[in-house]
Amino acid sequence: MSSQPQMDVNALLHSMRAQILTLTTQLAELQANPPAATPSVKKKFNKKANWDAFADNFEVATVVLSRLKGPVVGQYTQVRLQECYTTGVWPTWDDLKKEIEKYFKPQAERDWARQQIRSFKQGNMRTDDYVTRFLALSIQGGLGNEHAVELLERNVNPHIAEQIYLQDTRNENLALAAEEV
Repeated sequence: MSSQPQMDVNALLHSMRAQILTLTTQLAELQANPPAATPSVKKKFNKKANWDAFADNFEVATVVLSRLKGPVVGQYTQVRLQECYTTGVWPTWDDLKKEIEKYFKPQAERDWARQQIRSFKQGNMRTDDYVTRFLALSIQGGLGNEHAVELLERNVNPHIAEQIYLQDTRNENLALAAEEV
């Protein structure tokens, strides 16, 4: 009976040696004749990522999507990853970048412009420069007319705002209010 377990171990060792030999032979063949590389991902390098480190679209997509933060982006990531797993189709880096910008960049720009315009004071800036920059931010931020007029009046030089009220030239239309300023 004691020889039976010994034979199983010997058979196992023999099988493992055969597998090691097969794998070693395959490795030597691959090193001698590497398969032709198919560039499935456009290789890039910048300060944040070395795209050469990723083997394929699957790796790029999972790395990029897993790094996105926030509740809305997190839901998008879950749905997008599930879709990729289900279909077996993974986007290239360029396609993924366009997709992310399409869905999230406009909102981020609007949010940034709205934040900027809330604290955008004229100070010592020339009035025409201030109005031009203010109008650009209000368009970029997608502000409603009434809210934009209120912010313009609140953030313009106080002496100018005072004159608009004293001369009773206040206007509810942003374009006309900007002209008055």
